Amino acid sequence: MTGWIRGELAATAARGGNFGRAHLLRLDLSPRSSAELPALDTFVAAEGLDGFSEAEQQAAYAARYGTALAQDQRRVQLLRRQLFAVHSLEAQAALPVALQDGCEAWFVDSLATRLAAHGVATLADLYARMAANPVWWRDVPGIGVGKAGALRRFVEAHAGTLGPLPNWEAAADASDATRGGAAAPLPALVPLSPLMPLERLVLPDSLSGRDGRFRGDRARCHLAADDDRAAISAWLAAKGPVLGAQACLTHTQLAYRKEAERFLLWITLERRCALSSATVEDCLAYRDFLLDPPAAWCGPRAVPRWQAGWRPLEGPLSPRSCSYALSVLGNLFGFLVHQGYLVGNPWRAVTPPKRRSSGPDIGRGLTAAQWAHVRKTLACLPAGLAAQRLQLALPLLHATGLRLAEMLAATTDDLRWEDWAEDAFSRRGGWWLTVQGKGAKLREVPVPPAWVEQLAAYLAARGYAGDVAQQPGIPLFGPARRGPPPVVSRGGSDRSSRPSPGQSRDGVSASAFHRQLKRFLATCADSLAQSEPAAAVRLRRASAHWMRHTHISHALAAGVPVEVVQQNVGHASLDTTTCYVRTEHARRQSLMERLWAE
Repeated sequence: MTGWIRGELAATAARGGNFGRAHLLRLDLSPRSSAELPALDTFVAAEGLDGFSEAEQQAAYAARYGTALAQDQRRVQLLRRQLFAVHSLEAQAALPVALQDGCEAWFVDSLATRLAAHGVATLADLYARMAANPVWWRDVPGIGVGKAGALRRFVEAHAGTLGPLPNWEAAADASDATRGGAAAPLPALVPLSPLMPLERLVLPDSLSGRDGRFRGDRARCHLAADDDRAAISAWLAAKGPVLGAQACLTHTQLAYRKEAERFLLWITLERRCALSSATVEDCLAYRDFLLDPPAAWCGPRAVPRWQAGWRPLEGPLSPRSCSYALSVLGNLFGFLVHQGYLVGNPWRAVTPPKRRSSGPDIGRGLTAAQWAHVRKTLACLPAGLAAQRLQLALPLLHATGLRLAEMLAATTDDLRWEDWAEDAFSRRGGWWLTVQGKGAKLREVPVPPAWVEQLAAYLAARGYAGDVAQQPGIPLFGPARRGPPPVVSRGGSDRSSRPSPGQSRDGVSASAFHRQLKRFLATCADSLAQSEPAAAVRLRRASAHWMRHTHISHALAAGVPVEVVQQNVGHASLDTTTCYVRTEHARRQSLMERLWAE
C-alpha cells in the first residue's frame, strides 16, 4: 500500500511537470536496522566521555559514526522534503485528466516515446486520432491491438474531461441502413498549438529539408545530416562538448538552440517551407516577426519544454535581442554553407534593426562606492561554507572579470604558481588561473596571492587538507554543506575529461550560486534603500555578469592597459574592450559638468 501511494504521488508530480519531485517521492526512505545509531548519551557513557564538553562529545561521535551519521542526516532531510511534497500535492492530486496533459505524464516512458515520435505528444492528439480512425494505431510501430485497447480504455475511463469516443460498431451498423448520410460531428477539442520544442518536433518530408531548395551537392557535403534538424544538431555539437544529455549543453549552446528552434518553427509553420529553402524575403519577414510576434507564439518562461503550454517566445524582442538572434542564425547558415550543406547564406543580406547603442551593455556595472558597500556587507556575513564561498567568489570575479561558467568550471588543476623572471620581456610571476572561455579558447588570468590564501582556508573548511597546489582536480567552489570529500583522481592535463559546469565532483551549479548571489545583493540593496534609493535599485538588478563589467571599468580607470584587460577577460576584439574606455571618459566628463553646474 505504501508503494502504491508513493507511485500515485510521483505520477501526480510528473503530471504537473515537476520530475525532480516525482523522483523524490519514489525514494524509499524507511530506516535500515543495520544503520541505527546509538543516542549521544549512550555513546558518551560507553566511551567514558562524561567529563568532556558537549562539543567534544559531538566531535568524537562524528568521528566514530561519520559516514553513517551523514547518511542518516541526509535521510532525515529527504524525509522532510518528502513530507513537504506530499502536503503541496494534496490539492493537485484531485486534478482530473486534461487534454493539454502530455502523454508522458500518464503513460510509461517507452509508450509515450513511441507516441511522441509519430506526432502524438498530448492526450488531445491521442483523442483526435482515436476519434478520427478506429485503427489509428496501425501507423504507429510498436503499438498493437493490446496497447491500443488499453489506451482506448484509458480515454473512455476519463470521458468526462477528454470527451466521449465515437461508437464505431454502432456507426458501422447504421451505415448499412443509411449510406451516404452525414457523419456525426466529433466532440469539440480544446485548440492546441502545433509549437513543439526541437527535440519533440516531427516534420513531414516536405518540410524536413531532405529536398531543400538550396541544399548543396550531397557528395561534397561534410555533414552526415540528412535533414535540417540533424544539421542544426551538428552545428550545436560543433559549439562545444555534448555528452548526449540535454543538461550537458553549455550556456552558449542553449542560447543558440533557442534561436535555431524559433526559426525552424516559424519557417515551417508560417511560411510552409523547409529551413534549407529559406530565401532573403523569408529572413526579412522573420526579422519583423521577432519584433512583433502574434500572441499565439508567446507564453511565460516558466512553462517546461515538455508541456503543451510551452511557447518559443515571451513577447516582442528588443532591437538588441533581435540583432543577437539574427547574428546567431547567420552563424548557423554560415556553418552550413562552409560544410557544404547549403549553397548560400541569405542572412548576409538582412540588416539588423537599428538600436541606439552598440557593443556590450557597459552600464551594467557597479561604481567604486557600490562595490565598497558590497565588500563591507560581504565581510559581515555569518560564518559558514555558503558565506565563505561568496566571500571567495565575488573578489575573484571583481579581480579577474571571469564569466560565471568559467569560474565555476575551474579546479585546482587550473591554478599554478609561476616563478618571477628576471628577463624584462618575460611575464611576471605569481599565481595564474587557466580558464576555458567561449569557443573552447584557453587563456591564463592572474589571481592575487591573498585570494589563493583565502582559497586554501576555504578548501580546508570543505575537508581538503594540505597545500592548494597538492589538491588534484578539486572544484574551486563547492556546495554549502559539510561532508566527507569525494574521492578525486588526478586526470592530468586533459580538460575534455573534466565534469561539466553544475555537474562537477563536489562542485556547485550555476543556478544555485546565482540564487545565493541574488539574495546577497538584495540584502545589500535593503541596507541602502533609505539613504541611496537609486543605488539600491541598481544592486537589485545586478548579477554575476555585472562583476565582469565592473572589473573592466575599474581596471581601465586604474590605468591598466586596454590590451591587458582584453587578454584577461577574453574579448575576441579590442573594439569591445575600448567601448569601456569611451564610456569611462564620458562618465568622468558628465561628472565634471555636473560639479561645475552645482
